[in-house]
Formats: sequence, structure tokens, C-alpha cells
Amino acid sequence: MTILGIEQVTYGVDDLALGRRFFTEWGLAPEGDGFRTLDGTAVLLRRKDDARLPPAVEPGSTVREIAWGVADRGALDLLAPRLAARVPIARDPEGGIRFTDPAGFGVALALSRRQPLAAVAIPVNTPERRQRIDTVGAFYKRAQPRRLGHIVLQVPDIPAMERFYREALGFWVSDRYPGRGVFLRGRAEADHHQLFLLQSPDSAAHFHHLAFEVHDVHEVFGGGLAFAGHGWETHIGPGRHVISSCYFWYFKNPCGGAVEYFADMDWLTEAWQPREMPQSPEWFAEWALAAGIQQFGGVQR
Repeated sequence: MTILGIEQVTYGVDDLALGRRFFTEWGLAPEGDGFRTLDGTAVLLRRKDDARLPPAVEPGSTVREIAWGVADRGALDLLAPRLAARVPIARDPEGGIRFTDPAGFGVALALSRRQPLAAVAIPVNTPERRQRIDTVGAFYKRAQPRRLGHIVLQVPDIPAMERFYREALGFWVSDRYPGRGVFLRGRAEADHHQLFLLQSPDSAAHFHHLAFEVHDVHEVFGGGLAFAGHGWETHIGPGRHVISSCYFWYFKNPCGGAVEYFADMDWLTEAWQPREMPQSPEWFAEWALAAGIQQFGGVQR
């Protein structure tokens, strides 16, 4: 019955051509009306007035549906009555479930199409152990996101949303900013967070950002430099988060909110004990640049 992770995110946008250029240069593989990461998790783009889209929580280009993947039809059948007891649901011919969460976001549950990724070693030299010998370290001329990692939503009622995702869908709490945010994951053994609920600045819900995992910190830097080189604007980064240990680089997205490259996030199990920490700059990032490192120049490779 556990949620594997984000399967697909669907945007409703003003400018399809601009959105397609953005995600192509972000490093995704075009497929039909959308794009896929290396493991098969996907982004779908539709015009914001497309009748197939759920209602928007905010004006303009934004995320319209978040699909979470499950392993099999049995998981969908177990989740359906739990959801139906709380919200109206619709089932599709493949057994998928669609509904609206308490903040107004369109949500779907679907059979996962993700494929396992081949493990790739990252040799690192330390004073005590030399793993990379007679070869240079990794350099990336562009990023190729390996999978969708997490999504961040700003909501006016965090307790109601947390209660819904925990009770109806079985999400686990990872950490909290008391009164300001909660980090959730779909199963016990997962990334530090797959869903982060952040206090909205007003009485409405807003999409904040979608995060894509890349292979390592070098791909965060190389991918970010290449993407900035196409003229896309940094939101913040690169940097390193404290609460989940991962490296990041965020960019503004014409399809709504922001996108993030990240690598090396903490992996949790049921033994993890949630922490409560103040939401402050020192708990957001160990270090971060405000406008990208391309501002300092660089060497063309």
C-alpha cells in the first residue's frame, strides 16, 4: 500500500513552446506531450485552459496534478476506500485514482512505470583512502536528471494536509519546522522528503517547486552552469541544505514556481526519529549562493 514516490507532475501553462524549451534544456527526454527522467518518472505540459486538467489553485502557469506511483493494482484497491472515506474519488480503467487534496491540488495515484537505475560508483579521494587513481574526477557539460525526487507546496492549513496525507495515504513524518512546515515521505525507507508542506504566505495554496535528482554534486554544478548558460535565471544556489544534507541549485520556471537539481539527500528508514528545528537561514542551508556561480565566470570545456 506504500507510495513509491512522485510518478508524474502535470503543468498547465500559458506558453507550451517556452515550457518545452525549458524542460528540454533542463535535460529531460521529450516523450509525447511531456518529458521523462532516466528512471521514467515524468513531467507533462498542457495548455492551462485544457479541459482535461483539474482546477488550478492559483492563476497563471502552475502545477495542476501530482501523480504518486504505487507498485501494483492491489495497492490502489487498498487505498481507494481510505480515500473515499475522506474525499470524492474517480477511478480510471487501469485502476488509477484521482481526487483533490484538502488544499485544492489535483492528485492522482497510478501504477508506477519507473525503472531501476544501474548503480554507478563515485570514486572519491580522501587522505585515508585513494579511490580515484590515474584518472580525473567527473565533469558534466549538462545535467540528465535521473528521477523526480520531491515537490514543495505552500498551503494555508498544514495540520489538515499532514493529517490527510498520513491517514489516507500512509505518509511518514521526517522532520518539522514547528508551525512553519513538515517534511513527509511516502514510505518508511525513502528520501528524507518526497513532499514538503510549507506555510503559505496568505490564505491560498501555491505550488513552490519540483526537484529532480542528479547523479552527484558535480552534476548539480555542471548541470546548473549549463542551464544558466542558456539564459535561465537562478532562484537560489548552488548550496547545501542542512535538514536533508543534499546539494541544490534552484531555477525559476516559466511553467510555474521553480525547479531544483539536487544530489546526495539523506535516506531514511523506520528507525529515523523526526526532529523539530526552527525555520531559519542556518537550518535552510549550510551555505548557498544567491544568484549562481556563473556570476564569477568560468572555464569553457
